[in-house]
Amino acid sequence: MPSSHLTRHVFRCLLANKPILHTGCLRRQAYRAMASPTALRPWTKSNDVSASTLPQRRTFFDFNMLRKPKRERKDADMDPGIAKMMELEKLQRMRARLPSEESVLNAVHDFLDFKGKGPIEDTHATLVLQSLRYCQKLSGDGGGLENGSVAEVDGEVYSKIARVLSLRPKDVSTSHVQLAKLAWDRLESSGPDEAMRALRSYCRALCWVREPEAALQALLQLEKIIVQDSGFQNNEDLEDADGRSGAHDRSSDRRAANGLSTPLEAILRDFVNLHYQPGIERTLSIMRQHGIDESEAMSRPMMEYGMFRNNLQEVERWWETYKDRSPQGPGNSLRHTQTINKLIRWCLRSQNLRFGHEVVRTAMTGFPLKAVWDSVFVWAAGTGKGVDEIGRMFDVMKRSNEDPGAPVRQRLPDATTVNALVEFAISKRDPYMAERFMVLGQDHGIEPDASTYVLQMDYRLDVNDIDGALTAYKNLQAMAVSGDEDLPAVNRLVVALCASKRHDFDTVMNVVADLSERQSRFEPLTTSTLTLLHLDRDEIHDVIDLLNTHAFHYSSAERASIRGAMVSYCLNPSTPTSRAWDAYTIIRDVFDELDRTARTELMTSFFKRERPDMAVHVFNHMRTHSRTDTMPTIDTYISAFLGAARLRDLESLEVLHNQLKLDFNINVSTSLRNALIIGYTACHRPRKALGFWDEIVASKEGPTYNSIHIAMRACEHSPFGDLKAKEIWERLRKTNVDLDGTIWASYVAALAGNGNVKASIKTVEEAEAKNELEVDKFVLGSLFDGAPGMDKQGDVEAWGKARYPREWAKLERMGVEENEVGTRAFKIDRSVTP
Repeated sequence: MPSSHLTRHVFRCLLANKPILHTGCLRRQAYRAMASPTALRPWTKSNDVSASTLPQRRTFFDFNMLRKPKRERKDADMDPGIAKMMELEKLQRMRARLPSEESVLNAVHDFLDFKGKGPIEDTHATLVLQSLRYCQKLSGDGGGLENGSVAEVDGEVYSKIARVLSLRPKDVSTSHVQLAKLAWDRLESSGPDEAMRALRSYCRALCWVREPEAALQALLQLEKIIVQDSGFQNNEDLEDADGRSGAHDRSSDRRAANGLSTPLEAILRDFVNLHYQPGIERTLSIMRQHGIDESEAMSRPMMEYGMFRNNLQEVERWWETYKDRSPQGPGNSLRHTQTINKLIRWCLRSQNLRFGHEVVRTAMTGFPLKAVWDSVFVWAAGTGKGVDEIGRMFDVMKRSNEDPGAPVRQRLPDATTVNALVEFAISKRDPYMAERFMVLGQDHGIEPDASTYVLQMDYRLDVNDIDGALTAYKNLQAMAVSGDEDLPAVNRLVVALCASKRHDFDTVMNVVADLSERQSRFEPLTTSTLTLLHLDRDEIHDVIDLLNTHAFHYSSAERASIRGAMVSYCLNPSTPTSRAWDAYTIIRDVFDELDRTARTELMTSFFKRERPDMAVHVFNHMRTHSRTDTMPTIDTYISAFLGAARLRDLESLEVLHNQLKLDFNINVSTSLRNALIIGYTACHRPRKALGFWDEIVASKEGPTYNSIHIAMRACEHSPFGDLKAKEIWERLRKTNVDLDGTIWASYVAALAGNGNVKASIKTVEEAEAKNELEVDKFVLGSLFDGAPGMDKQGDVEAWGKARYPREWAKLERMGVEENEVGTRAFKIDRSVTP
């Protein structure tokens, strides 16, 4: 066992109050020889394991009874079916025996049933796509497996995929598009409803990955579907297309137009969200060609597009259409009030007050709903009305209920009204205004609801008022929260508490425990922040449990953010080595996708920490990995060799070199052999290093200029290295290699390295006389550095001062440093690179 490993083993056993067991303990064998009955038996063999490896026992007190039970590691929390699909992906990488297609297909079913209509992240989409392709490959076609029963199930799988892809995930990848394409290819001939849903998902996925041209091409398939099946139903929403029938007594053309309107309007919204003008224009053209009138459903996204482009004329044009086509008049439904709210807020942002007044005047005709009043209050706040004036507007709304034609349902200011005003104040980054609106609500007897406290947490965190946000959170705990509306604010609070230096650990954990009990989703920033907090407290089990609970539900980008935070923690020089190693082991276990670049940085960091044993472990983990983007390359080997050379650790260098001998994926190059020469030279094995020079010369690639410098460094430190240096030099002269001053400096330093200072000085003088060398401070410094011992360096110094006083003076101005054996070296850069 290496000394570093033995030291860690001993200290860990002492801290854990565990016995130190070692079969080769001489002291224990000596005591046993004196005390055990076997000592009286001369026929007992001295190397008998049964006689020499008895476990140690405590004879009086058993302290194990008082020790806490060992904490069990929490298993990774994954969605149903994900584990089987991950197993398939790993076995395919390893080219091992794959699981049965039936088990894989069942896993896909389990996952899609669990997700329902919820979005699937890109990591899960990739696994589902890979699993389906595996099943299709075994069947020989894309229509299912060989037996008929499974083929029917496959059709159901694609229907589920089309439904799942109706919602946009946080991170979209090409896997979503390919899944949607598989569903479209499979369901194209399965009936108009299924085909329309599949094509709609395909077009939407193409818009997600910003391929609108492909979405337009897919859009043309809609016409064929509608024309071929004149009985297509008129559905208000594509996702609810099963079960609702339109008016069957209309003509086939009219049914086709009605059936086409809803998916086209949905695709129009996708193009608007993408801000893709050619797609918008093409979709509008198709809608007009098929007799689809400009409806309110069409005008809403077009107004949003006009607001995005800040085109007032376009917004006004579609606003007129919206007013004319609205069946109930603006302000009389939730969707209409949302549209009015967007228009009012855009008018405030863009300072289009004239148009904003028109929208407000139109919305307030008749007896508008209470939600419209809320938007008007926001308009009043944005146009400069004070809090007191808005309070008087509350009274006006109350009195409007007394009119004879007023609706039966009373329109009174409530928490939603206050929340809209507070939200507007937050958008203006004015926490003081937000607090005044809170007071206004209290003055009118309006009790805050959960959304109010969530908004209060938001604007208080914006100004770093953590105590105030914590107070709002405590008030929120007493409220009934509908859904997960408070999760973003609570996650922000956790991150702020972790970053604060004034709040203790228990305060943070109380908030975290509340989220955990509700089984709520932790944001990636929350997870990474808590991970670093636990690492700083050496709570490794808590880190593992936290990541196993949440990491496998994130998208690839979210996992990358957590992984990057942990890698940065490891690379931070202020992080203790033990914690950096613990963090690395967790990264390796939870984030198997950690790429080669990050692993190489981690390996290099452990070399910088003077822990070559840990660095070699990191390298071996790359070496034994099954992912091609993780296995070491030539650059990885070079970094490892240079790290071992920097520490002069021969044992690590030999381990790495042995791995290279066994790696059939690496074609040894000149740069790799250069790194080996540097490594073995630094580890005091220069003669072995020069063997790699012979391999370089014999190779097809041949040496580089760096190879010459590196070989000369090896000759400088090798016994009788001056003879090898002369051999190399003669070969260079015969091949007419261009020899500059740096190569001359390396050559004369190699001659002086074996004590032959006179020969090196003579070589310099003859080269200068033949105009082959211009002696400068680098040549003199290299010659001085190569001379062994203080006496030889004194000879070089006397000669240099006498022969080249000006250059020697420049060299002395650069400074000199003394090493552990008493020799000196000028501060010139003689480093070599592969």
